[in-house]
Amino acid sequence: MLLRSVAIGCFGTVALVAMATLSSSYADEPLPAAAASYPAGKITSIYETAFQINGRTVSLTPEAVLVDRHGDPLAVTDLRADIDVKYHIQKGTTDKIDWMLLILPE
Repeated sequence: MLLRSVAIGCFGTVALVAMATLSSSYADEPLPAAAASYPAGKITSIYETAFQINGRTVSLTPEAVLVDRHGDPLAVTDLRADIDVKYHIQKGTTDKIDWMLLILPE
């Protein structure tokens, strides 16, 4: 009987942990650890399909992820000149950003 109670208790704990894990959203996850080493800069100009960071012309990949300092997703419409950013250039390219942190004023 005691073994059965322990087994039920363990199963209940595992179920609660699993439910808590499944219910957390992507925005609750911390920013990528590698983000600390990503290049940083300031958006200096914005064009129709591209923009400049510190005078370097870049564009976003179709699946690019934009986030704020809390890891919450942002839209392309949140891009503005004079915003500080950290970004990741897509592997195999020199000017396509696939992840960018926008450091918006609080």
